[in-house]
Amino acid sequence: MSSNRGFTASCFLAAFGDFVVTFALGAYYPGYSALHEPESHLGIAGSPVAHLMNTWGLIFCLLLIVFSYGLFTKLPKKSFWINTVIICIVVYAIGEGAVSALFPFNHNNGELTASGWMHTIFGVFAGIAIASIPFAGTRIFPKNLWPRMNIYSMLSFWFGLILCFIFTISHSGIIPFMGLWQRLFIFDYHLYLSVLAIVLLHPPHSAPYHNIV
Repeated sequence: MSSNRGFTASCFLAAFGDFVVTFALGAYYPGYSALHEPESHLGIAGSPVAHLMNTWGLIFCLLLIVFSYGLFTKLPKKSFWINTVIICIVVYAIGEGAVSALFPFNHNNGELTASGWMHTIFGVFAGIAIASIPFAGTRIFPKNLWPRMNIYSMLSFWFGLILCFIFTISHSGIIPFMGLWQRLFIFDYHLYLSVLAIVLLHPPHSAPYHNIV
């Protein structure tokens, strides 16, 4: 059980550490606004905190890989949907963490550079992956056995998609507070990951592993 706590801690550090690190770094970036600018601006060329932000991206990736390894090794029963969650965590970790760190969201004369395009493409895959996790949760936790987790999974899935859509259209300036919408949909999914870590690695006695599908 001690190793389970370590894997859970890795998830928590990645999920909530992302907010602590980005808000802390934003405070040292003159003119940066967390309400109006996305997290990726902290790591671009010319940012005074780029090296710290990109280092965090690699740490973030490593923490989630450790968590996914914990799920893979500790769950005695791995269905299609459990495996889907594990794969999605890895894809999200690589796309949102490692690739974002190694290929910042850079522009040149208003156009995306090769690094910026890599950041964008892998960011899309990472977004799809993280959004798929609560959907898989609706299958892992049947409504008749896990009614609260089933409902929470569905709410997290749809609420996150709505926030992600608002964030996407905010890029065009139709809706303000682009940075806020990004952080809200990230918080929705990161919170779900943390709950998932608790439920899967520390299941209550009333709902043991054989009730997880």
